[in-house]
Amino acid sequence: MAYIVKIDEKKYKVDIKNISNNFSILLNNRKIQAEVVSNNGSQMTLFIDNKFYNIVSENENQISVNNEDYAVGVVDEQIQKMLKTSPDSAQKKEVIVSAPMPGLIVEIEVKEGDKVSANQGIMIVEAMKMQNEMKSPKDGIVKKIYVKNGQTVNSGDSLISIE
Repeated sequence: MAYIVKIDEKKYKVDIKNISNNFSILLNNRKIQAEVVSNNGSQMTLFIDNKFYNIVSENENQISVNNEDYAVGVVDEQIQKMLKTSPDSAQKKEVIVSAPMPGLIVEIEVKEGDKVSANQGIMIVEAMKMQNEMKSPKDGIVKKIYVKNGQTVNSGDSLISIE
């Protein structure tokens, strides 16, 4: 699954394939291999191109890489394309939020019929010992929840639809 990652003011297309603690990453169509050396929740050490990177997640929009701070934002590439091509119709259409990588559903924060706002937390998925809050890509109403607490999901599985 591809994402658009904004770091400070630069945008990158990132596609991540996970194999245990190793990742194959396409960064703007350049292939990179990464290995997770350690992962302590909000702190992670990666080994990429013979270099270690200590990453600390300050909050959902701020990270520190080797003691340098960066503002970050991540958007699913399909949602980005949809919003870019037709903002008016995107607000009316159903959007399905998918799992970004294999993981475990830890908590579902909404129920079918709930009104949600763009960037509102809707679900927590645990992947590689890190809990990731899935957020609503738009204002809308929760139409369908496809998963249950404690369920294991694969990358790309449908989690929730918002209309």
